[in-house]
Amino acid sequence: MVAAVLNFANGKCEKCGSEAPFVRADGTPFLEVHHVRFLAEGGPDTIDNAVGLCPNCHRACHYSKEREAIRSGLVSSILRLIDHENQMNESEV
Repeated sequence: MVAAVLNFANGKCEKCGSEAPFVRADGTPFLEVHHVRFLAEGGPDTIDNAVGLCPNCHRACHYSKEREAIRSGLVSSILRLIDHENQMNESEV
């Protein structure tokens, strides 16, 4: 799954469009794979729930006060993504 998502990203952050911040020793661009609907919320570990992001965008997806808007924006702008519902009760999140 990780390899497929990074292949879709093609060396660019799927949120901001920036080139990967550096190239790894093996010659591949460094991007982080992010689950759009967190696994802890019942999101699946599939390519329709994951994106390749630069480290800054990845952190924003987890820690920004705008993280739900970021999630919605990713789902609406990347065709392979599915808007998986939050499977956790509000009290569990």
